[in-house]
Amino acid sequence: MYHPVGEKYLQQHAEVIKTDNYDPAHLKKLIKDVDGVLVRAPARLTEEILESAEQVKAVSGAGVGLDNIDVEFASKKGIKVLHAPKVNTVATAEHAVTLILSVAKKITYFHGEMKIGNFDSRNDHYTQEVYGKQLGLVGWGDIAQQVAHICSYGLNMKICAYVRSVNKEKVEAAAKYNVELTTDLNNLLETSDYVSVHLPHTKETEALINKEKLERMKKTSYLVNTGRGGVVDEKALYSALKENKIAGAAVDVFRKEPPGDNHPFYSLNNILMTPHVGGISEEAAKSSSELVAKNLVGAINGKEVPNSAN
Repeated sequence: MYHPVGEKYLQQHAEVIKTDNYDPAHLKKLIKDVDGVLVRAPARLTEEILESAEQVKAVSGAGVGLDNIDVEFASKKGIKVLHAPKVNTVATAEHAVTLILSVAKKITYFHGEMKIGNFDSRNDHYTQEVYGKQLGLVGWGDIAQQVAHICSYGLNMKICAYVRSVNKEKVEAAAKYNVELTTDLNNLLETSDYVSVHLPHTKETEALINKEKLERMKKTSYLVNTGRGGVVDEKALYSALKENKIAGAAVDVFRKEPPGDNHPFYSLNNILMTPHVGGISEEAAKSSSELVAKNLVGAINGKEVPNSAN
C-alpha cells in the first residue's frame, strides 16, 4: 500500500501506470517502454524482467528492503537502484517489541477465548513477564538497535546481539543500550528467552536459523522474525513448534509472500502471524513514499539522489 502523499507526487511529475498483475510476462511487456519503476513485494524485478527494460533509468523499492530486485543485474544494465533505508526503523522495532509482548502475554489466545465468552480462560494459563529476561538480537542494524533501546530502558531486559564481526561503531552503539555483542550465535540461542531476528535475506543469511539452530533454543523460549522470511527455515520452524521444542513464535515475514492458502503455520496454535506490516505505520509509509517518489523522479531526470544501492 503506497501512501497517498507519494502517489500524489508521482502523478504530478510523471505519467503513472499502476498494475497489480505480477506475472513476469506482463511485467516484461510493461517495463519495456517506461523510464522508471517503483516496486513493492510481492512483485519482483528479476533478471528476466529487467532484461526487457529498454529505457529504464532507475528502479526503486518501496521501503528499505531490496530482496525483490536483482540489484546486480540492474547495475550491469546501468539502472540505478533506489530504496528508503531507516524511515521505517521505529515502526518495525515497535512491531517486533509488540510481538514479543504479545506472545509473552498470550494476547491472541485470550482474545480468541473472550470472543467465545470464555472468561474463565484466565484460570487456564499464566502469562509471562519480560522484564529482566534475556533478549537475543540476531543482527545489529538500525532496527535491532531501536529494539534494544526500547527493551533495555523500558523493560530492563538483558540484551545480547549477534554480529558477524565487531568494530568500534558497533561497540559504541551497544554501549548506549547496555548490549553485549557476540559472534557466537549458538550461545545466544541457548541462553535467550526471546530471540528476535533482524537480518536481510542474502546468500550468507539464507536459512541461518535452521533445524540445528532451533534445537539450541530453550524449550521455554520464543522466536520473533521481523527481518526477512528466508533467514528462518520455515519447515524447521514448523517442526519445532509442532513438536513443542520451543514455546512459540511470532512472524511478520515469510519466505514467499503472500504465503498461500495452505501454509503449514496456519495449523499451529503457538505462532502469531502478521502480514509483513512491521514497517508500514502511517508515519513511516508517508515518509518513505515521499522519499521514494522524489528520488525516483530525480533519478529519471538525471539528478544525483541519495539512497542508491549501486
